[in-house]
Amino acid sequence: MKTRFINWCLVLTAMVALGAVASLAPASAEVSLKGKRVQLIIASSAGGGTDRVGRLIAQFMEKYLPGNPTIVIRNMGSGGGKIRAANYLMNKAKPDGLTFMQSDGTVISPGTLRRRSARYDPRKFEYIGSLNRGGAVLFVSKSAHKRLMDKSKKPVIVAAISGSRSWQAMPMWGAEFFGWNVRWIPGYRGVGQMSKALRQGEIDIFATNNAYIIHQLQADGTIDLLVQDGQVIKGKVTRRPSFKNVPIFAKMLNKAKITKLSWQAFYSMTAPSQVDKWMGMPPGTSKAHLKAYRAAYEKSVNDPKFLEIGRKQFSKEINYIDGPTVAKMVREVNSAPAAAVDYAENMRKKYGLASFKNKIYIRKGKITKIKRGGKQIKWKSAKNKGKLKVGKKTNITISGSKAKRKALKVGMKCTFKVEGMKKALKIDCK
Repeated sequence: MKTRFINWCLVLTAMVALGAVASLAPASAEVSLKGKRVQLIIASSAGGGTDRVGRLIAQFMEKYLPGNPTIVIRNMGSGGGKIRAANYLMNKAKPDGLTFMQSDGTVISPGTLRRRSARYDPRKFEYIGSLNRGGAVLFVSKSAHKRLMDKSKKPVIVAAISGSRSWQAMPMWGAEFFGWNVRWIPGYRGVGQMSKALRQGEIDIFATNNAYIIHQLQADGTIDLLVQDGQVIKGKVTRRPSFKNVPIFAKMLNKAKITKLSWQAFYSMTAPSQVDKWMGMPPGTSKAHLKAYRAAYEKSVNDPKFLEIGRKQFSKEINYIDGPTVAKMVREVNSAPAAAVDYAENMRKKYGLASFKNKIYIRKGKITKIKRGGKQIKWKSAKNKGKLKVGKKTNITISGSKAKRKALKVGMKCTFKVEGMKKALKIDCK
């Protein structure tokens, strides 16, 4: 299987080389966006990695797009926001050159496309370009590291936004083939929220491509680095220059001698991460507009000031991929056999990560803090603690009687029915 691993990387490298020629075509002089308001859809909550990349690029795109239009940002975040954004780009956005989208590899994944809510074909998007920040790095809190290989201990908690993120393959295949002692809790909105949860001890493991966040957590003395996806450099998957001492997970799987189908399933999940943070436009957008956006994007992500900021905020390994190459990569990603996609989906179900479905948990503890008239509460038990959002539809009972949020008091002992990590569906207090 090692040959297949390297061959896929060579295909990617060849596509990049071929696409580089197409990227040199000049933008049409006929296109002008002077006085226009351009909408950038960001398929992420504010503050997440996709959002930060998109907002920074947008600042420079205003400078390089013909006519210097005003770019208005619209976030489509949690609750299936990535799929909702892709559906919007495919079915509602006008191909008039005034709408484009910032998204990531999750949206082009074969597994994501099987969701009933996915009503788009990523092969039909008009791709502007992409930034690859290097593969994801998986890390664990220092306090939980020893429990990772000891199933007699409390499971190590893996945070997730959903089960469709490509890095989730590493802990899933780690649990399946290396005996990792893990349990998943999906429902987080983004990397920023997961970072905070890790520092507070709510979770123990997650992964990100963002070297800036990883280095912050390392500087705090919070984490140990476990494994990484790696980065394609000169046709080979190699360790990221910023993380030379972190092993590549796929090479560990080579030694484990897993089946061909398991390999194909693993790559159906992880290959989209090589596309990483891409921008695209609605199907049917004119060639003139697409050329203008591609030219502005290339200038933006190669602007010295952009690189200076990006290398501090995202990654030292920022690699530009032109639009035609991104389109080829998307087609390659979606050529995975159906049996491999089935295998990956069954792995998600086995480990409680059925895509875009937040698992329901029952928590018991004492209310320790109340904010905003009961809209937010903190709770704590002997072993766990957390924060909850209490909405208008949250079913609240106190001593068997229905009650409103304002009736909740610090010190009450309650049972919480929670969707994911934060959303309170039912609160029963005494």
